[in-house]
Amino acid sequence: MQARKARAQRDLALQQLRRSEAVSEFNNFLLSDAAPGGKPFTVNELLGRAEKIVRRQRATDDSNRAELLVSIGDQYSTQDRDADAQRILEEAYNLSRSLPGRSTRARASCALAGALARGGDLTRAENLFQEGMSELPAESQYDLDRIMCLSRGSEVAQERGDSQGGITRIEAAEKVLRASPLDSDLHELTISVDLAAYRMAGLNQKATSMFERASGLLSSLGRDDTQEAVVLCNDWALALDRLGRPLEAERLYRRAIEVSRVDKTEETVSPMVLNNYAKTLRQLDRLNEAAAYAERAYLKAKQLDDQLVIYQALYMRALVYVEQGNVTHAAAMLADLEPMLRRSLPPSSYWFGALASAQAQVAAGRGDFQTASRLADQSIVITEAAIQGGGQGADLLPILLLRRSAIRLEAGHNAAAGEDAARAVNLLQNALNTATFSSHVGRAYYALGRALKSQGKRSEAQAAFRSAAEQLQNTLGPDHPDTRSAQVEAGMVFRP
Repeated sequence: MQARKARAQRDLALQQLRRSEAVSEFNNFLLSDAAPGGKPFTVNELLGRAEKIVRRQRATDDSNRAELLVSIGDQYSTQDRDADAQRILEEAYNLSRSLPGRSTRARASCALAGALARGGDLTRAENLFQEGMSELPAESQYDLDRIMCLSRGSEVAQERGDSQGGITRIEAAEKVLRASPLDSDLHELTISVDLAAYRMAGLNQKATSMFERASGLLSSLGRDDTQEAVVLCNDWALALDRLGRPLEAERLYRRAIEVSRVDKTEETVSPMVLNNYAKTLRQLDRLNEAAAYAERAYLKAKQLDDQLVIYQALYMRALVYVEQGNVTHAAAMLADLEPMLRRSLPPSSYWFGALASAQAQVAAGRGDFQTASRLADQSIVITEAAIQGGGQGADLLPILLLRRSAIRLEAGHNAAAGEDAARAVNLLQNALNTATFSSHVGRAYYALGRALKSQGKRSEAQAAFRSAAEQLQNTLGPDHPDTRSAQVEAGMVFRP
């Protein structure tokens, strides 16, 4: 039995060595012999060339061919070319089914699971993840394969709206790595970035600390100007934006865009990064820039058939148009968005709460406060149900409450407006470190101050406005319109 176990370990080690050598040799060939000398090329052109070479190299061992296809498919995913990624990974998976190596079968299955989840095929994605995990024995030599599968499984859970499931799986991967003799800084970096699952669960403070750790590892590995840095900056900025720290987020998004650019153009910049940058520009009241970036993200996402970015960009453009007073354009964006969401998401998704809230703002912009109030109520009910069902929406709920508070105040329901604002303050303070300033908290205090002022509670309103001014000045800057408005209401500066 010991001899058989030793032979199995030796065979796996040799297989992994051959796989590593094949990938290394292939990458060297691709970057030197296969690329015309001195001719510039983009990443996507390189990936297309890689795909052709793998198909021409008939002498390549099927196991190594499957591994190369997985590597290429993963790179397509990194470039947001999800359709290409799914096509290549499907081929790798089909090829792997006839192979004896458990490691290859597991990796191909889990890689395809991640691609399918991003494409919306969540049932098959979960089945493939489970299939991949079932291929792997408990021995430590399979640790890296198990970590890879758990990481993809975390993505699947997150796309399914199971935030806690996503956290559980990536924490399991971290536990495997900690106990493994194969632990390294590179794998630590991968796990730290994947712990973005904390962000998806609304645990943005915890996610930020993980990103700080990952940033240190990235620098120590000399990878500050790589695609990994782009992913890190984007995800870190998302967490900061949700914490209400848009000035810090804006710097990280700019860094991600700068690293991604080729020849000073945005041709190689991810449409997701462009749209996320638009979100932060909107928070900073740079509305024209926000609209332009969201539109560029939308057009690029349509070229790539990236459905997730398409509907996120439509939603962002609608919000910007509302704030610019162009409710007709905003309504058109939402009219395009709604059928997309209904085709691709379950009715319980928090996204329908966000949609109803945006529709409420359009109705309010038209002066139809009866419809606006109904839609605003609907947005809260949907989002609360999503949270109670274990899905996402915890960090969105305070924002929707503040939008409903504004609608209620305009409709003359002053006490109800105050209740929404007070609840938003409590939710945000419970979720955030009280020592950390947040623009969301600042806006919540400002909404509370307005509601209290409308009820004649001037001293309480002044206290709320002072808290708002302090929060907003430290997160949006002293010149932001919201900061100035809060300072005026608090009596800290005179109205111009």
